[in-house]
Amino acid sequence: MARILVVEDDAIQLEMRKQILEHAGHEVVAAQNASEALERWTGCPVVVMDLSIPEPEDGLRLIQAIAGAARIIVLSGGEVDPTLPVDEFLTKPCPSRTLLAAIEKWKSSVT
Repeated sequence: MARILVVEDDAIQLEMRKQILEHAGHEVVAAQNASEALERWTGCPVVVMDLSIPEPEDGLRLIQAIAGAARIIVLSGGEVDPTLPVDEFLTKPCPSRTLLAAIEKWKSSVT
């Protein structure tokens, strides 16, 4: 399975996503903000992230730093800019099945 970076500033949501992905057989690297994510993302071909970590500017900074080097799946409860260089937007709350399907799709297309 894939090594996935999960970025979420809400500790409860982060732990739930981590458990879901580990149960599905993925190795999970967790971060609660953009700075932690930038330190930890190497070797993770897929990044699952909240856009506001904790502020939207933080999410945008992370996206700009890793776009093109990893597949990016954004989970957001609000409006998102469709011009952002991400691979997929998922709306919160997102069913686990939908998230796992998106990860499967993008991990298999990592070059």
